[in-house]
Amino acid sequence: MARLIAEGLANGEIGSRLFISKRTVETHVTNMLNKLGLSSRMQLAPWVAGVRPT
Repeated sequence: MARLIAEGLANGEIGSRLFISKRTVETHVTNMLNKLGLSSRMQLAPWVAGVRPT
């Protein structure tokens, strides 16, 4: 899911690809950002690429 977010897909598009609801995607995105200590989806792309803030 993180890779799809980093590719710029919207929640609905991710849900369609993974055969889950948009709401389920929203929940997973929120949980993922919280666990990683990120505040936005835009911060996820560098994380997926392996770039960590110093």
